[in-house]
Amino acid sequence: MNFKLTIIALLFCLALQAQEKKQNDTIKIEINSKTKTIYVLGGIASVITKEDMAFAKKYNIQFYDFGCIAPTNFKEYETKNAVVFEYLNKTFGKLWQKEIKPNVLGFEKWVNRK
Repeated sequence: MNFKLTIIALLFCLALQAQEKKQNDTIKIEINSKTKTIYVLGGIASVITKEDMAFAKKYNIQFYDFGCIAPTNFKEYETKNAVVFEYLNKTFGKLWQKEIKPNVLGFEKWVNRK
């Protein structure tokens, strides 16, 4: 019985690692593309709203909701988001900052960085 539980736990961990690697590979591709992505922490239900979709369309970005599996490397995603925040500032000025929801991963930290 204990052996079966160990095998199940091991398989679950391997599946999570494979998914995280896939996410990391996707980030490297996206950051170099013309499409900019802002990463958000979700839950069982999506946290991306109609207002977020309007924001994404207006500023030509996209949102990626992690869903119920949060990434283990928050700092990397905060850094990726900070790159997009800098892009938005450079391209659109600071107006966008009043329109984005403040709980986007790393946004408040980025705003208060100085």
